[in-house]
Amino acid sequence: MARRSVVLGAMLIAMSLLSACSVFGRGENDPPAARDADVLVSVAESPGFLQTERVGSRRVPFFELRSDGTVFTNVDDGAEQSAFGVYWARLTDEGIEQVRAWFDELSFNDDHYRELSPSTDQPTTSVYANFDGPVGVSVYGLDTEPGARSGNGEMRRLGGVIDRLRALPDDEQLTVQRRAPYTPTALDLAFQPAVPVDDEQLPAPTSWPFATPLTQRPLGIGGYGKVLCATIDGAEAATIIELMAGNDQDSPPHWSTGATPGSGQPTSVLVTVNALLRGQSGCSAAQSTPTASNHVVVEPLQDVVLADPAAWNGVYPADRFTTAASLELYAAVPILVRELENREAVEDANGTGDSTELQVPTGSDLTWYDYRFVAAEVGGARYIDLEARYQGMAPDPWEPPTWHARIALGPETVTDLDLR
Repeated sequence: MARRSVVLGAMLIAMSLLSACSVFGRGENDPPAARDADVLVSVAESPGFLQTERVGSRRVPFFELRSDGTVFTNVDDGAEQSAFGVYWARLTDEGIEQVRAWFDELSFNDDHYRELSPSTDQPTTSVYANFDGPVGVSVYGLDTEPGARSGNGEMRRLGGVIDRLRALPDDEQLTVQRRAPYTPTALDLAFQPAVPVDDEQLPAPTSWPFATPLTQRPLGIGGYGKVLCATIDGAEAATIIELMAGNDQDSPPHWSTGATPGSGQPTSVLVTVNALLRGQSGCSAAQSTPTASNHVVVEPLQDVVLADPAAWNGVYPADRFTTAASLELYAAVPILVRELENREAVEDANGTGDSTELQVPTGSDLTWYDYRFVAAEVGGARYIDLEARYQGMAPDPWEPPTWHARIALGPETVTDLDLR
């Protein structure tokens, strides 16, 4: 057995040496995932684990070059501010060839970019090119700030190209259209329940400007995970852009949906408006319609489960249990949060807020629970039932390990709430 281990170890060493030779020989990775046919270059950055983004937001590429010379970028570099954080330019033919020359010097082998001691929780930079066939590489911990340096030669070379790409849209010799804000002709409206953030009061909702309610439009999930979204284009997109003009970009807009109160659909939502670049498919496209996943993101509860009615074993009786619709959760959650906050205010007024008695969870405490939802029908009325179970370590004495609630969609009230 010992001799076998020695032989196996020798084989592994030999394989690693062969791998190292391949790396030294600048072998490329397997072909990357396909992009649209006219994308020549795409450089995008994904956040680290601790870096948060607004739910429902779509990342704009750091740099994307199309075959006609159009460039899209999220770098303003002193240009007039864009409402969507997107800028565009157009390169000359010489500008396109210059980018090709820069990319000809790059390695597309992930192993070339591995630092000996990479920093933790850093973004990953994905680089794609398709001049003579698609190639791509993902680099963890690349410092994309101007003038950044690294002990890794390939890192330095890639960092230098990124520096040049950052400045290219303002190059007078290599552009026919210099960097300017991009006005999209199509938008994705990703939305979430209208729940205040950090105990702030929501402003009055902006009226939905179209005859067809947001909730009755084709909905998809697109590239937004499990967040509902609708695509708006043409003249309607121009109307939305006008509505966005006075919006505080630090917080998502609060809009009405056009839905009827008590219909089981949200009457207002928090909206994240995403610009679609030329040729991008919207979230309402046929290939983006919601899948059969039983998970959905519902802020502030985060990722929740649409429970199987046949396996539901809740605490409240019903004539029939069915699968809850995502829109029903978007309507029910603000009702639930409002009730929890009202009960917390009563606890505080009665002096029980600091006791070890079980207390209703509110605010960030809601994220400590795993949630399961199901729709319940009782006497012709429709309700949403939930079960919340504490996740992770043991809860504090005043935190209920499991709690249940029933929410009436018609009168928009919580009819039952049990902390045990």
